[in-house]
Amino acid sequence: MNTEIDRKIAVILVADVVGYSKHMERDENATLRAYAECEKILKNCLKKYKGSIFNTAGDSALAEFPSAVNAVECGVAFQNDIKKRNGSDKTEVKLEFRIGINMGDVVKKEGNLFGDGVNIAARLEALAQPNGISISKSVYDLVVPKTKMTFNDLGVQKVKQNEFHAFDILLDPSQKRTLKTKSSSTLPILGAIAAVLLIGLTTLYFIFPNSEKQSVQISSKPVILVEPISASGLSESQKGFEKGITESMIATLSSFINIKVLSSSTSFHVAETGMQDKDIHDNYGVDFIVSGSLQVISENARLNLELRDLDTNQVIVTKNRTFALNNIFEEQDKISNEMLKVIQVDLSVGNDGSKYLSFFKTIEDYTLGLNFIAEWRKGNLEGHRKAQAIIDDLQSRYSEDNALLLGMRAYIIYQRIMYKISSDPEKDKKELKLALEKSIEVAPNFPDSYLARAYIYPQLFNGTCEASMRDLEKAEENGSSSETLLIGAGLYNMCGQTGKSILRMRELLTLVPNDPGLYYTKILSTFLFVEGNYDEIIELVGENINAVDIDPLILVIYSVINYKENNKKEALEYYDRFKKAGFGIEKFKYMFRFNQEAIDSSLKILTQMEKEL
Repeated sequence: MNTEIDRKIAVILVADVVGYSKHMERDENATLRAYAECEKILKNCLKKYKGSIFNTAGDSALAEFPSAVNAVECGVAFQNDIKKRNGSDKTEVKLEFRIGINMGDVVKKEGNLFGDGVNIAARLEALAQPNGISISKSVYDLVVPKTKMTFNDLGVQKVKQNEFHAFDILLDPSQKRTLKTKSSSTLPILGAIAAVLLIGLTTLYFIFPNSEKQSVQISSKPVILVEPISASGLSESQKGFEKGITESMIATLSSFINIKVLSSSTSFHVAETGMQDKDIHDNYGVDFIVSGSLQVISENARLNLELRDLDTNQVIVTKNRTFALNNIFEEQDKISNEMLKVIQVDLSVGNDGSKYLSFFKTIEDYTLGLNFIAEWRKGNLEGHRKAQAIIDDLQSRYSEDNALLLGMRAYIIYQRIMYKISSDPEKDKKELKLALEKSIEVAPNFPDSYLARAYIYPQLFNGTCEASMRDLEKAEENGSSSETLLIGAGLYNMCGQTGKSILRMRELLTLVPNDPGLYYTKILSTFLFVEGNYDEIIELVGENINAVDIDPLILVIYSVINYKENNKKEALEYYDRFKKAGFGIEKFKYMFRFNQEAIDSSLKILTQMEKEL
């Protein structure tokens, strides 16, 4: 059995920043500095109380502790230290945190933890007050006789799909509150009322079928649902394998940020209600379904998986493995990773993205490499910070002669210089140049190294368009790819040939299966905007203008176009949306830095709209 996956009881602490996005909108740089300071405080507390971080998610941290008392004392110490930090006049951005602590069953996989033990800790964090700590009854029962803290019983609470008995730790008497509880004595009455309502709503559903449909958010990312694995031949003691394999598959696929994988609670709800494919698509916006079966005969097992496209109702790929049952955890990992690789290539990066596989030892590291690209392309400081963390992690485990990682290092330094957050630009330039030259030296036939040099040299090292075009030709000797088309488009725009940039980006969008984050759409839209091809921009973006992950630059472009066409109401609505997304004029100038005329004409309009709002 694979020792990397293990079920156990663990104490989990989840800490999250209150109103992080609003802080980022007001001052991105100052917020990132403030978060780094708070992160340092947290790590000091964890070291003192023997806690260890096993996962982070932007503005939150998840940590495991050897005891409930340690976790609670760490949470209290951290909140007190944050209060002291915020009380200082020198503190520029005063961040507040919520903390949730739970003890429960978890699954350990590749250093990460999953399961109800983690989920309930996250729900407790969401329930907690700013500057507060909420704990579960399992933690309360252990710590109440061993500490002198004051607790406030919140009763049984239900957050999303999780129900639990919660307590607040009162760090201050003003934190005492009363929440509605889910009383067991009222359950029969509520059940009867629910039954009546259900009958009524069911009747309404058949009279007005659309009344039950959920509001589905448009996303540029492919949405995937993993159906619960069906099993046959399992003994009573093995029944948990079905749920375990399903949750493991969801966890593996969720590691890739360019797809959206629905939660296990959604998967099991869909199965329990017998929802058909059309309803799954309409109610949850699902594009693809992963389904599978586990067949067990004696001590042997066979796991079958398939990926199905709901739009075409076609099976894209099938995967299966036969193995000894005592190796089930190891085998479920292997087949999950195989499915992830198919999804990454077929639904996201396209076939030429698989060329990066040879540079990595594992599919997990390959996924990190793809996540690096996605974070870097976000074009903001938070994405830069996450991309920086990924490349630091990868380079700590790979040879200094890895051409792909050298190129990635060059791009992250380039971004640091261009965003003007480098503490020593000249030193960074030297490091960047060395990384690029070494990348070409160790892999003279790897096209991406030439592409990186072609794009970066004219901007930082007085490189010429002629030299960059020679590097582009060298890269294209191995054939055209999404990367050669993308960098080539950028070069032609940089060198005043935007018409050629548009042709390359149009071709690129025919090659990639999806455009997560609408990155390629954004790039083509900027070129079309410079050339005045407004109608094509509107057709290109289509309904994605309402996507939850729309790039704010597209909203700026839409705002200017609508204002020029005298659709002032729509123009101001788009203007308001990109401002709320934290997109500033400086970012607009950066994206159009090779097209000064577009900047000048647009700034006049944007300035006018600012006055009208």
